[in-house]
Amino acid sequence: MDTETAHQGLIDLSFSMESSVGLWSLIFEGFDQEITLVSKFSGKDVSTVETLYKFGRIVHDRYKGCRVDLKKTGIEIRKLLPENDTEVVNEWTELMTSVREEMSRCLSLPRS
Repeated sequence: MDTETAHQGLIDLSFSMESSVGLWSLIFEGFDQEITLVSKFSGKDVSTVETLYKFGRIVHDRYKGCRVDLKKTGIEIRKLLPENDTEVVNEWTELMTSVREEMSRCLSLPRS
């Protein structure tokens, strides 16, 4: 089995955006409204979920601009942005994707 393929299946990552602004506000006031980026990390097994919980605690302790919610299958990281800036959203999704890949690589290493 290819190592790259094996470690990518350990953690699923999905993204969403939330806003308290209604559709009409977006239409009349523009898209520069406050949004929350949500990154959902889900583990495939108990060991992976426990690792995600540890990672979530690190994020919670070190990064005050994020809120971490523990879920049954992993964690959700919520980051509030003062406005919907495409460049910042893209940077955030790239960072979260890199984090998932690095955690997956670490989890797939043989334990000694």
